Amino acid sequence: MDGRERYLRALHFAGPDRVPMMHRAIPGAFSLYGQQLRELYERYPADVLFSPVAYTWFGFDRVVGEGSGRLRGAVDEWGCVWDSLADGYLGQVVGHPLDDWAKLEDYRFPDPASGRAGVDALVDAVRADGHRHYVPVLAGTLWQQTFWLRGFENALLDVLDDRPEMHYLRDRLVEFLLQRIEIILEHREHVDGIQINDDWGTQQGLMISPAHWRRIYKPAYARLVAAIHSAGLQAHLHTDGHVAAIVEDLIEIGFDEINPQVSCMDLADLSRRCRGRVCVRADVDRQYHLPYGTPAEMAAHMRSLYDAFGGPTGGYVGYGEVSTDVPLANVEAMLRAIAELPTRAN
Repeated sequence: MDGRERYLRALHFAGPDRVPMMHRAIPGAFSLYGQQLRELYERYPADVLFSPVAYTWFGFDRVVGEGSGRLRGAVDEWGCVWDSLADGYLGQVVGHPLDDWAKLEDYRFPDPASGRAGVDALVDAVRADGHRHYVPVLAGTLWQQTFWLRGFENALLDVLDDRPEMHYLRDRLVEFLLQRIEIILEHREHVDGIQINDDWGTQQGLMISPAHWRRIYKPAYARLVAAIHSAGLQAHLHTDGHVAAIVEDLIEIGFDEINPQVSCMDLADLSRRCRGRVCVRADVDRQYHLPYGTPAEMAAHMRSLYDAFGGPTGGYVGYGEVSTDVPLANVEAMLRAIAELPTRAN
């Protein structure tokens, strides 16, 4: 069974021969560990094909991205101004082009095709691979792009005030993402899944009330998932923070896989909501286990995630983000633990 089939079987509870694995390291970790990290990834190969240039999801090239280095006042294609205090990290938006709704009339949205070279690059990579690995593509973000444009406090107040401009911006961003999905679908024979990234949680709960989320944003995600499924591809959502309040909604919308920050939530409760219903690419705890835990604790943590979401039929993907504060010993412990999780045969 190759990586592509393994991942698809895990997504659809169709009995993969083992738990599929996805690698993830921020550029700063590669700068810090270099060949040592690459050798670990070669020793424990992933079932997912990433960009050989960015070593992350294929996706649209951005003017400002994780690999941009230390930034001061860099302006991206949306007109957002970024600062970053360290190389290899995305940083944060400090200048918001729509911080006043009076600017909306003259605002020019970027071309959805901008940066498409990053998507087009997957064709040669997939052909060279023989499509033996699962191929996901990142389309973009909806909520995060909203508060990057408006500013976080403004975006929250827009929801509370039910501003008509907020609804207009949501719809424009959805149309932007739908056009990007159409561009990705030009390569549909080389693509397996499309991901949306949106961090919806704080460490304690949802950033807005679940009722507001369901009324304003749930229909938007439903449109995106419907477009992805209409082409026969899988729909993925990454969302950090405590998002337990909307997990049922994400399952109802039809996401094939969710990638939540599991450590923010009650694991047993999340297991009851998700196990056997949606595949979970459970984010390994980045606040304690990965940077500070012992290798033995890492192995036990990985087994707890598998027990919560996985089983012989699938439903779980092994995944953990490696940053500059993660010791190589813990990276190896994580990868080894994923590789040693129960297989279909045992």
